[in-house]
Amino acid sequence: MEDLASTMLRIAEARISRFERSTKRHSDEYHRHDRRTSVGIPAIPYPRPTSWSFRRDFNPFVVRSRCEVYSHGIRRALDKGSYEVRDPYLLTVPKIHGGSRVVKSFGIPDEALSRRTYRSLMSKNVAALSSRSYAYRADVNVFDAISYISREWQDHPRLYVAEYDLQDYFGSVRHEYLFRQMESLRLRMTPRERHIIEAFMDVEARRIGEPGRGFPQGTSVSLFLSGIALSPLDRSLERLNVGFARFSDDLLLWGADYSAVRAGVDMLFDWSNVSGVEINSEKSRGIQILSPPGAAGQSEIRDVESVEFLSHKISLEHVGLARRPESAIRRRISDLIYANLLRQPLNGTQDLTRLSNGVDRDYITLLSQLRRLLYGSMSEHQVRRFSQSGYIPHTYLTGFVARHPVVTDDHDWQALDRWIRRQIWLALRRRASVLRSSGFVGPCIPWDTPIEDLGKKTVRSRRTRAVINLRIPSSVNMANVVRRSTGHHGTRVTERPRGIY
Repeated sequence: MEDLASTMLRIAEARISRFERSTKRHSDEYHRHDRRTSVGIPAIPYPRPTSWSFRRDFNPFVVRSRCEVYSHGIRRALDKGSYEVRDPYLLTVPKIHGGSRVVKSFGIPDEALSRRTYRSLMSKNVAALSSRSYAYRADVNVFDAISYISREWQDHPRLYVAEYDLQDYFGSVRHEYLFRQMESLRLRMTPRERHIIEAFMDVEARRIGEPGRGFPQGTSVSLFLSGIALSPLDRSLERLNVGFARFSDDLLLWGADYSAVRAGVDMLFDWSNVSGVEINSEKSRGIQILSPPGAAGQSEIRDVESVEFLSHKISLEHVGLARRPESAIRRRISDLIYANLLRQPLNGTQDLTRLSNGVDRDYITLLSQLRRLLYGSMSEHQVRRFSQSGYIPHTYLTGFVARHPVVTDDHDWQALDRWIRRQIWLALRRRASVLRSSGFVGPCIPWDTPIEDLGKKTVRSRRTRAVINLRIPSSVNMANVVRRSTGHHGTRVTERPRGIY
């Protein structure tokens, strides 16, 4: 295992690389905006993260140059038994449905120690976790959870499904309960590792002002604690005639026998009373009957056709996109269409040289950005070739579609493609109308192209004379590539190779 200084260096360099990539994207967008407009726009530098000025150990450039110094200080404090976690940086983020969430970030030296401790504890104690706990493990991932649920449900005409949400899970677990579970599970843990765990638990108790309660969300060691806290519930559910899957504090419970599912819910409430974690009654939908589409009947229990779990919509027959990621990708695509095709014409600042040679270069830019969004690093040619080939080489897949490799319902991807094509066609009509009323004369590809032919044209680059494909990116084609690739190599090809935090 790498030493503490090496872990700090790796974290610092990863954060620097992430900042430089964001700076490059910011610069690229500025230059695109500048090329589209006929008036000068000021260049605004990309801001550094506010946490970097909170304390020196948050600045990755400082930590990169002082890894050995920080490592030496932490080792001495651990040897003396005086190590304390420094206060985290708190950032308040608004929630989609109202309210706010406090996101905590720890200094790089503390996070490096937390990460090494987490990996050590998981390597020694993974057998203590339930086989149906899928969070933050090297052997299983979120897609394994969705695939397991889909396989378990496919042969049932209907099921009882229980959905319950935990309220402030990380901030409300009792320390006494956690330590009791560590003893009962007989975890392999050194005194130093226990001291590190206690240090992180104490910093959260200080923050919320309740001694003996909570552990911080946002650091690696908390991922281990979250699994340990729910292990007793997992073991109780395993002894019942019910199915369940858990990803951290996201729990889904199901079965063909109502009494067994009800017993599982009772176990959840018993665990809530013992651990100190309350059930969120507003977000908990309780026990429901899951039926095929059109088969729902009258019942005192609510009938549903699908359940949303871990950003996926799961029914008895298919796995689809949940509402939140689908809404997010549509908002992002709408933003790209507006920025490339409508912002400058509506403001009266469109640079008409972008329409030279009868080709709308802003449309070409839009297609390039949409491909990057949906396909990741793949080109249109690669996607079309791989979607028809018998074998796909082992390569890391990126982009929105690759982040949902277990979706089996192509209707969601087909609906997204139809929506994209419609939105682009409407935006092109609006763009043509505004610019022609402003004095632009002449045809321009692809303004007057019928919607059914949109994206079938090709043009040649004015600079390189290379053929440019004007085909609109297709999420259906990319989903086919992802499905073939995961069939050959597993869902690991869609996981970003990076640290946990």
